[in-house]
Amino acid sequence: MFTHMRIARPVTDLERSFLMYSQGLDLQKIADFNDHDGFNGIMLGRADIAWHIEFTVCQHHSVQPSQTEEDLLILYYPHKDEWENTCARMLDAGFTAVSSFNPYWDVNGRTFVDPDGYRVVIQNRAWS
Repeated sequence: MFTHMRIARPVTDLERSFLMYSQGLDLQKIADFNDHDGFNGIMLGRADIAWHIEFTVCQHHSVQPSQTEEDLLILYYPHKDEWENTCARMLDAGFTAVSSFNPYWDVNGRTFVDPDGYRVVIQNRAWS
């Protein structure tokens, strides 16, 4: 059984991704690295969650993000006020609200996209 999950994504602008996700999802920098075999990276998370996001940039060649409209990071917020606050923070952080490719996610949630095309669904329900 694993004890932690890391979601790793190549990005085009490390600082921009760090700022957007830390502000939008209320995450903190938990680690970073420079020139680790040609890669720079920042990891975002919190002590109270068992996962984190890692963003990387390759110094030697461009790795373009290659996602689809169905590659989603889905976060569940069962309390409406917390969900509304998170949605507002996502917009303030620079994410763009979009209709979800799968209409299911629009019923109880909102989908946001970052400048690299990565999608985050903020779902207003409990995971069960």
